[in-house]
Amino acid sequence: MKKTLTVSFIITLLLGTIIKSKSQQTPEMVADSFFYYFKNKNIESAIKYIFSTNKYLVQFPEVVNTLKAKFDKALPILGNFHQYQLYLKKEITNNFVQLGYLMIFDRQPIKILFLLYKPVDKWQIQDMRFDDKLEDVIENTPNKISY
Repeated sequence: MKKTLTVSFIITLLLGTIIKSKSQQTPEMVADSFFYYFKNKNIESAIKYIFSTNKYLVQFPEVVNTLKAKFDKALPILGNFHQYQLYLKKEITNNFVQLGYLMIFDRQPIKILFLLYKPVDKWQIQDMRFDDKLEDVIENTPNKISY
């Protein structure tokens, strides 16, 4: 019985390590994980996850609390969350990427920007911002409709 528990524990630990390392393969996977936590758990879990990718930012819980408070204030006004859509991928270098997403809610979309950095082998958050001002998205996104 004890041997079975030990083997199960080791397998679970290995699978968890593999899944975690796989979840960091691309910057989009980090963002996808953020949205997974947002949709299936809550905003606090999503923010804690995204900041947990950077061991230096984890040391500042006030950043998590400030972002959570801003989201908590906005979410009741926006209605239900439906989906997210990538509108911007700016590769500054192979190790430094900005991703912009529209989060689609009942009332209106909001934009969320992730700045991600990969110092060695895993992507980590450097900055995350969101707001409902979409003018720059509209002005800087090329028209995708061809006539």
